[in-house]
Amino acid sequence: MNNSEYIADIFSENGAFEKAQQVSSDTVETYRSKLPDLLLEIWKQHGVGSWYNGLYRLCMPDDFKGLLSQVFHADDDFSHNDCHVIAYSAFGNLVVWSERHGFVEISLLRGELTCNDLLHPEKKTGSSISLTSEFYMLSEKSSLEAHNIYDEADKPLFARARKRLGDLEPGECYGFFPALAMGGAPRLENLKRTKALEHFLFLAQLQQFTLMDYLSRPIRAVRMIG
Repeated sequence: MNNSEYIADIFSENGAFEKAQQVSSDTVETYRSKLPDLLLEIWKQHGVGSWYNGLYRLCMPDDFKGLLSQVFHADDDFSHNDCHVIAYSAFGNLVVWSERHGFVEISLLRGELTCNDLLHPEKKTGSSISLTSEFYMLSEKSSLEAHNIYDEADKPLFARARKRLGDLEPGECYGFFPALAMGGAPRLENLKRTKALEHFLFLAQLQQFTLMDYLSRPIRAVRMIG
C-alpha cells in the first residue's frame, strides 16, 4: 500500500477531523526527515484535528514545546531534541514520535512511558505501518477505553465530562484538581476544562516517569526515565 491508501483507510475508519486546523507547507517541510512521511501527508491533506468528540487529537509538535524536556530530563534513550508530540488524549496521554525509536506513549496521569520498538526491536515495523496501526486501531473499543479515564466506580468519565464541561477546543484538556499525583480523586466533580500545555507541564513536573514493558508477561517496570 502507498501513503494515500493508508490515509484513506485511516479516515474511512475514524471519520473526518473535528475542529480541524490547516498546516502550512512551510511547517510540513520543517519536519521533513524528522517525522514519518505518512504523518506529513496527513498534515498536507487534512491538517490536524480531533477524533471521537475530542477524546484524541492530532496536534503540532510546537504546541507542546518544552513539555518533553520535563519528562525525559537527561535520559540516554529519549530526548526532547529528537522526540515530537504528535497527538494527545483529553486527559493527558501523549503520543510521541522518536526519531530513534518510533512510537513512544506517555501517560502523564500514571507517570509511565512505553516504547515497544526500543524494548522489542524484533517486532519493529516500518513507520507507515506503525502510524496506520496507531490511528486505525483508535476505532476499536479497547483503544478508546485506553484513552478514557475511569472513576472510583470504574465508570468512564469522558462522555460525562464533555456533557458537564462542554467540548474541548484545540489546545484544551480535562484535568483533575487536585491532580491525582497529589492525592486527588478521579471524580467527575474534580474535573475542569483547562489549557493542555499548562496542565501537562504541571503533571510532568510532579513525578519521575517509569519505562514500562506491557508486552512482557508479566508486565514489568524496566527502569526510571532520566
